[in-house]
Amino acid sequence: MVARSANLGFVKVVGRGSFQNSSCFKAFYQKLLKDTVNRFVVDLGTCTYLDSTFLGILLGLALKLKETGEGRLHILNASQRNLELLRNLGLDRLIVIDSQNIEMNGVMEKSLEEVACREPTRKEAAPTILEAHRNLMEFDARNIPKFKDVVEFLREDLGQPATQNGH
Repeated sequence: MVARSANLGFVKVVGRGSFQNSSCFKAFYQKLLKDTVNRFVVDLGTCTYLDSTFLGILLGLALKLKETGEGRLHILNASQRNLELLRNLGLDRLIVIDSQNIEMNGVMEKSLEEVACREPTRKEAAPTILEAHRNLMEFDARNIPKFKDVVEFLREDLGQPATQNGH
């Protein structure tokens, strides 16, 4: 579910945040970034599961916002499990994790729209999965042992050469 109000993009993850909807999430935030949106809120209150691909794409948004120097990404209502995932991958160092209210610029539940997102094929999903895991590894070296095999497999599967640092 997504909404926009002025310079704020809002995403409510309903159910699973996974490789299956990561491309749709990325397409949404890329469109808003082009429209000069520089604040994003991701509500995980109804999110039952996060995989490393979704987290890596979420990190990609946070990194793009950091590049602008004025952007900010907030996570709301993360369950204990999702909070652990964010912290274990180091994302809490870049993303603001709020449990309190945040100024939403008039974005309310009723303004949310469901994003139609068809499940990608394995071949369609592979570039996004690779990008996500590279993001995680490049952001925090502690993530390299966790994801280097995934990145190597996908890189080979996509016929891409290894980079200087092996991923």
